[in-house]
Amino acid sequence: MGRVKLKIKKLENTNGRQATYAKRKHGIMKKANELSILCDVEIILLMFSPTNKPSVCIGKRSSIEEIIEKFAQLTPQERAKRKLESLEALKKTFKKLDHDVNIHEFLGSSTQTIEDLTNQARLLQARLSEIHRRLSCWTDVDKINNVEHLGQMEDSLKDYLNQIRAHKVCLSFL
Repeated sequence: MGRVKLKIKKLENTNGRQATYAKRKHGIMKKANELSILCDVEIILLMFSPTNKPSVCIGKRSSIEEIIEKFAQLTPQERAKRKLESLEALKKTFKKLDHDVNIHEFLGSSTQTIEDLTNQARLLQARLSEIHRRLSCWTDVDKINNVEHLGQMEDSLKDYLNQIRAHKVCLSFL
């Protein structure tokens, strides 16, 4: 009798999820260890069970610290690129096995492309530049040529001064 194909999706039953994790954990750790030995690769496999108990598999070549340091040296763009490549390979593998898997649903989050991340970085950089420009007004009031803007700054200073006075009163009672 053949095996029944299991649809790859989150198991709703907590007990079933824990039982499946327990059965598959040792197999995946064994595969990771074999991969490390056979291919002479650095590997860390870190898993948290449904009950949040951690399990770690470390390859024979390096320590956790060395591998994490090596990973930390990758640029964010390189990490994003590798993540997308891995997800696409995973998707192809599932498709070959006749499993229909929505990667976004599978991960529980959306994946951003390098282009998305670059656009987000540009927007953040523009916001940061605007904030720097506005802050520079506080150190050089001669840059301001708008009476309304000066009035807003004056109101802000009055509010901050009142907050400082209130805080000073509170501290004097301690």
